[in-house]
Amino acid sequence: MKNAIELLLRFGYHLLFLAMEFICFYIIINYNKEQKGIFLHSANLFSSSIDSRFDKLNAYLRLDVENDSLQKQNARLIKKFIDYDLNSSLHDNDTLDLDSSKYQLIAVDICNSNFRLRDNYITLCSGSKAGLMSDMGVISQTGLVGIIKKVSDNFSIVMSILHSQSSISCLIKRNNSNGMLIWKMGNPKILNLESIPKHKTVLVGDTVITSGYSTIFPKGIQVGKVKTVVLEPGSNSYTIEVELFNDPTAWDALYVISNRLSGEQKKLEAEVFQNE
Repeated sequence: MKNAIELLLRFGYHLLFLAMEFICFYIIINYNKEQKGIFLHSANLFSSSIDSRFDKLNAYLRLDVENDSLQKQNARLIKKFIDYDLNSSLHDNDTLDLDSSKYQLIAVDICNSNFRLRDNYITLCSGSKAGLMSDMGVISQTGLVGIIKKVSDNFSIVMSILHSQSSISCLIKRNNSNGMLIWKMGNPKILNLESIPKHKTVLVGDTVITSGYSTIFPKGIQVGKVKTVVLEPGSNSYTIEVELFNDPTAWDALYVISNRLSGEQKKLEAEVFQNE
């Protein structure tokens, strides 16, 4: 009580001044239409400004959630395209239940990456806890990225397609000519398609897609277009340059392909090879 009295004695005049100011302000606003209109208009502008700032703050705080949602939506859309390509490769009298498709896409983020080395790797911010395993394929919205080689609980290491040991089976879409896609350094957007025999017809502008001849990538994922075709004298296969649809120097959101039947396929193939 003593402290309250001392505080009142010390700041009493200031408090009285503020109280009188408030009373005068209240009387002016409530008993003068023009001043009341100005006050209400100013109050609405101030309130709108505050609301707008709070909305922007909330939108910023929700960016991570919205980004995750968009990645998941993109994963579902890409999966539909994969399912469509699988569907279109069947005969007219065959059917494919999309819900029972063996492929599942998992949206992931990049923690670290490089593309200037001879052997380039990408670190993903997801690991075994998210369902990732070694030998899973990784793609972007526009093409191939690489293959997972090592996984921990929360991270994964991907061998990029820009790696000296990377070799992915691909097709010339127009005539199903099969070759291996490799990188010979230099331009990160230019890869080579090797082992296409010379009796096949390869044209500049032909579309290159994944062959599906493994448990890693399904058939039909867009890779790039043939940029140059050269048949060296005495060679039995073409030297083909492929310009990628995606840009390996600007990967952002990525998707891991999970083949739910890969274990069964590998087990069966291993049993056959062991018996031979």
